Amino acid sequence: MNDMNDLGEHSVDLKEKSLENLILIMLGSSRNIQISMLHLEKEVFLLWNFHPGIRDFVEFMKHYRGPFSKEIQEAVLSPFFLHECWKYSRPRKDDKWSGGFVRITPEGVKKFEKLSRRMKEDYDLRQLLYSAKMLRELYDKLSPKEFLLLIYDTYPEYSKRSEVYREIVKEKKFLSLGLLEKNLIDEKRLASLLKSETDE
Repeated sequence: MNDMNDLGEHSVDLKEKSLENLILIMLGSSRNIQISMLHLEKEVFLLWNFHPGIRDFVEFMKHYRGPFSKEIQEAVLSPFFLHECWKYSRPRKDDKWSGGFVRITPEGVKKFEKLSRRMKEDYDLRQLLYSAKMLRELYDKLSPKEFLLLIYDTYPEYSKRSEVYREIVKEKKFLSLGLLEKNLIDEKRLASLLKSETDE
């Protein structure tokens, strides 16, 4: 993952540049120029589980809305290297789910295109880029509750400190049917989700 940055001396700078590049990759990997903070964070969490190099510069902890990364929050709100590549907007007062929204800027699009061309020359980075595109395509269409249901079902340890878990469990049948309708789960996974609902 260190290949994602242009620096060479300070490990703190290397980590920050790599993290900001990863955020830019997530933002640039979809035609949808805006993503909720919840979706961005949880999609990076899924990458974090399958691309071990990401663990060098980002951590996740149990939080009230599932996996949480202080590093991602800080990099989105106060980027050091890519400060003109995205804009963050706060959520509305009645929005307790999204965490706000991040929008890639025209400058960000240019930098993403340059970065993605370089990444395609390296096998591991190319796989990371394709994974980011796949995650955006799959999970951007989910509501925050649907996405969290899948996260909690797949990684139950992250439900332990959640303040929204009980609300999601109450709506599990409705949310599960929505996931089936969006082709994110099959009948077998639906049955598994509904079975776990009776076990709650």
